[in-house]
Amino acid sequence: MLSNIDDDPDEESSTVRMARYIAEEDPSSVLEVGCGDGRLFRALRREDWNAEYTGVEVAEYVVDGNRERHPEANWDVAGAYTLPVETGTVELVRSEFVVEHLVYTVRALREMVRAVKPGGQLLLIFPDFVCSGRLASQVLGFSPVPTALERLRQGRLVDSVVSLYDSRVRLPRALKTVREEVGPFPVNLRPQCLTYSEITSPDVDAVYIASKDEVEEWAYNHNLRVTFPWGRSGRFYENAHMSIHKPPRSGRQSPSE
Repeated sequence: MLSNIDDDPDEESSTVRMARYIAEEDPSSVLEVGCGDGRLFRALRREDWNAEYTGVEVAEYVVDGNRERHPEANWDVAGAYTLPVETGTVELVRSEFVVEHLVYTVRALREMVRAVKPGGQLLLIFPDFVCSGRLASQVLGFSPVPTALERLRQGRLVDSVVSLYDSRVRLPRALKTVREEVGPFPVNLRPQCLTYSEITSPDVDAVYIASKDEVEEWAYNHNLRVTFPWGRSGRFYENAHMSIHKPPRSGRQSPSE
């Protein structure tokens, strides 16, 4: 089954937005890390971009489906830590809602930058948990019930009060200070999915406490230029859309070396 974007493309969706951006940039090659069912590839074709595309995904059955539907593209089973491309051979690497699910975020960033050609770019989309003050993989209160109101309706008064405090005070404060307390690129060691396997809401398995400020700082420390094509306020305050540009010639050692 294909995603709804193929039947009724949402002009405001990140996939449509990215496809148009990529088509305007017109790179000679694109590598998508975490390609899912290939919806970006189809969106790119709708934008009349027809250069070389490679999509990688960890689930073999997803890749098999993409190969069957779109044999004209390249599809591989791989994770973000080990990409099936030579160093510096892809003009544009793109990854959407992937980094927040990785324990070794820096390792993945290095690997994606490694694949980028000098002068190329890495496009990232991820939720900024620090800015939003929310982390869906963190249990609030004493149970995984989604909201304080729902707990109250179930007669869980104490659980409701504690979860409300957690969501409004404890968690936002903890997210703001976690890097100072535990160091760079902190991870949640007890995401909800490990305890409550029946929960399937978005980001219930997120581990990296993602922050665009932290990723931007990492990039600058490795001689990489960072831009925010759509800015960093409004809807892009809590969902980062950033581009990390690899210099045409590296004056300093690259993060992949």
